Amino acid sequence: MGHQFGLVTYRFGKDEGTLIAEWVNDELLHPESEIGIGLAKRREENAESYAGTYDVEYWLDGNVIKLVLTIAEDGPIYKMTWAEGDKVTNTGFGFVSGDILVAGYSR
Repeated sequence: MGHQFGLVTYRFGKDEGTLIAEWVNDELLHPESEIGIGLAKRREENAESYAGTYDVEYWLDGNVIKLVLTIAEDGPIYKMTWAEGDKVTNTGFGFVSGDILVAGYSR
């Protein structure tokens, strides 16, 4: 496809404070998109909203990608930041549709 973006959905998991992730990356240098899954665990208590800070593990072809996800609620929009240590790797925006947080992010 050849674009520098990604899409991700999050839904609440069975365990309190967890989110189940499904994502896709489109890369300029790769002819095929990457599709993966993941699990986010909330650092603080607040199971009523998506907003918060999460430790996330994303899985792709047997590899684990560990990031910190911060979700901030701004009215109906959610501002999102993914970081590896102190380095921001991606930023994006999302909204809730039904019971799923849908977001796009830059690569």
